[in-house]
Amino acid sequence: MDTTQNNETHTSGERARDKLKTDKTTIWYLIILFISSYLWQFIIFLTGGVESMLVPLLMFLPAIVTIVFRLIKKEGFRKIGWGLGKWWYAIPAIYVPLVFTLVIVYIVDALNWATLSVFIFNDGMVDSKVPLFLGNHTQSIAFFAVNLAISFIGICLIGSIFAFGEEFGWRGHLQEKFLRKFGLNRGLILLGTVWGYWHLPLILMGYNFSNYPVLGALVLMPISTIFAGIFEGWIYLRSRSIWMPVLVHASGNTAAGILFGGMVMHQNELFIQLMWLAAWGIVAALCLISLNRDKPILWQECS
Repeated sequence: MDTTQNNETHTSGERARDKLKTDKTTIWYLIILFISSYLWQFIIFLTGGVESMLVPLLMFLPAIVTIVFRLIKKEGFRKIGWGLGKWWYAIPAIYVPLVFTLVIVYIVDALNWATLSVFIFNDGMVDSKVPLFLGNHTQSIAFFAVNLAISFIGICLIGSIFAFGEEFGWRGHLQEKFLRKFGLNRGLILLGTVWGYWHLPLILMGYNFSNYPVLGALVLMPISTIFAGIFEGWIYLRSRSIWMPVLVHASGNTAAGILFGGMVMHQNELFIQLMWLAAWGIVAALCLISLNRDKPILWQECS
């Protein structure tokens, strides 16, 4: 009886020590990631700011720090989810950001808040100013819809090269640790907050929110990454594949480029940015409802 109790006490003590080590490791991971990322963003500032060619390379830092930490701590990489998993989640991963972006484009155009400059609609025909897989000649709306849908896959695959650098860190490494420590809802929200403030110096330089850099850096960007991170967390848990949040990230970046880079604004840009946040907020709310109704199992715990 005493031996059993001693063994149970010893096991509990080992678990507590392991948990403390994990917490300390995660804290050191975040410290090193933020220091290295902020230093890189300072170099970006010195080499042209948001126009610097070094900006895309920032996206690889979470992956680099993750690789170093997992090698040092001998965590390995087997449980990241390298396979395609439930591959059909690629459909919402690619097209959800695109669809609600096109809805916003339609609304702001109808309200005359902005005009889409990259695609010109006229009498049921479309002229594209950007290269599309099936050509950018004048085409019917039906043909254009197919053309855009096919082309968007290729664009997302190219963008995934950079998106993987971040998602390997946020989803592949940190998400599982945050969910174990803080629970499902708080874990996803805190992870999204970390992701948002990781961009802080770059946003203050005018990236994404050129007219409202301080508001963007302190409020709008973190809210955006919380909402987007919940969707990416949902799709990662459901698909068990790192490639699905990677596709969401690439799709979201491309869709945002269409919305904010491909439109001529007639109204305060902040209205459109708030619509963008609201759309992601609806998606995030639906994902949290789904996850709380049918709580997924962290496959890292049972594989």
